[in-house]
Amino acid sequence: MPHDYDVSVCGTYILDILGVPVTEIPPGGSRLFIDEIKLTVAGTAGGTALPCGRLGLKTLAVGAVGDDEKADWLVGALGREGIDTAGMDRLSGVPTSATILPIRPDGSRPALHAKGASRQWRISPAVQEKALRAKVLHFGGVGSLPAMDGAPTAALLAAAKAAGCITTLDLIAAGPGALDLLAPSLPHVDFFMPSIEETAAMVGSHDPATCARFFLERGVGACAISLGGEGSFVMTRDGRHFAVPAFTVAVRDTTGCGDAYTAGFIAGLVRDWELKDCARLATATAALVATGLGSGANVTSFDDTVRAMNSLPVRAAA
Repeated sequence: MPHDYDVSVCGTYILDILGVPVTEIPPGGSRLFIDEIKLTVAGTAGGTALPCGRLGLKTLAVGAVGDDEKADWLVGALGREGIDTAGMDRLSGVPTSATILPIRPDGSRPALHAKGASRQWRISPAVQEKALRAKVLHFGGVGSLPAMDGAPTAALLAAAKAAGCITTLDLIAAGPGALDLLAPSLPHVDFFMPSIEETAAMVGSHDPATCARFFLERGVGACAISLGGEGSFVMTRDGRHFAVPAFTVAVRDTTGCGDAYTAGFIAGLVRDWELKDCARLATATAALVATGLGSGANVTSFDDTVRAMNSLPVRAAA
């Protein structure tokens, strides 16, 4: 059956304002010079949609911004990447969600976040109908979307499954109650794609196989857990499991790496790749992003990312 889109990326869209390198916040009203300040499309959905577009996928962005200048920039940036923004609601009287990220020299990043439109967004019937006309429907940002968390997200994913979509799911962070928010959705998820830190917070174990089994027992078809600098671990409901090592790169900023992993995995799924190759492409996409600044950094095309996948040195296991 033909689809209007390769992927609909639903969920949290945030404007990130990044500065690098930041070693300290200057005292009082003093000034500190840094190398670069950059604006990027971010959020668990935005940080996935951007590299999906750069990986050659016909992408529909589905979420919300406010009615401010940040919204103008964010929607414009998505459009300039060739991403369809017809699924983006502009909510009156609220700001666009935004984060200030002072990036440390080691690539880590504390965050200063202003909650905004994402907290009020709930997908409309018309936008949902449009979003279901995709091969893959990704939902990113469980825990940051109060109007969608829980039953509404489960209903969207159930409708996507009924429409024949491949469904993928990620969360913003594993805070208190995260598992309760996730539970209704898990039986409707083909690929759950959290980080090991998130699964450990919910499961109480840092063993990826233990974590994956926990979610498989709660209904997901497969679990692809990103392990940061150690690569990723994938397990499917039929018992297949494998690890994919990380690539060795010079890390500049880890912002958006998990979302880039998701985008790379989706790009493989859209092309009907074998799962291990999907995970390798996902790992290469995340590695490229880590070498730049912000979501989607240094991901330029599908072909270039495949070349990186086949040429970057593999990091030795810890």
